[in-house]
Formats: sequence, structure tokens, C-alpha cells
Amino acid sequence: MMRSIYAAAFTAMLAAGPAMGQVVIQTQDPDAARHERRAQQERADARFENQQARRRAAVGDYAGAAEAQRDAHRDWHAARRQDERARDESGAVIIGR
Repeated sequence: MMRSIYAAAFTAMLAAGPAMGQVVIQTQDPDAARHERRAQQERADARFENQQARRRAAVGDYAGAAEAQRDAHRDWHAARRQDERARDESGAVIIGR
């Protein structure tokens, strides 16, 4: 009886598989949360640097604006790296397409 229930559940899961498309099984990892927080901070820093670049350009400080824009660009890349680290350390297993 139990085998037939397990077999029916497994068959139903396989039949629903194409409809689900992708299944993500994820476990909590404290390092992933830390990387996510750092990524959020990097994005906030990038937004601040971008605003500073616009303010400097508005008053004619183009060299300062270019420097602030480079800093913003570096912060966006750092945020992307932190996002990738968080994703890599999240323990997620993706099944599907």
C-alpha cells in the first residue's frame, strides 16, 4: 500500500514537472545573508555616488563628476559580485530548464 502511494506521488510529480518548469530547493546559509546585506550597501553607495556625480556636473565640476561616476560604477560591480556570492552560497539546487 505504501509503495503504491509513493509511486503515485512520484508519478504525479513527474507529470507536473513540465508544468512547473523549474523547482528551486533552497537552504539557509548565514554567509549568503551577509553577502546580500553587503550587496544592498554597495547599491546604496552606488546610488549616492551617482547622485553626487550629477550634482557635481550640474555646477560644472566635470572632473569630480567623472570620478564620482567611476566610484558609482565600481560600487555597482561590487554589488553584483556580492549578489553572485550570495547566490553561490545560498545552497540553492535548481531542477528544471
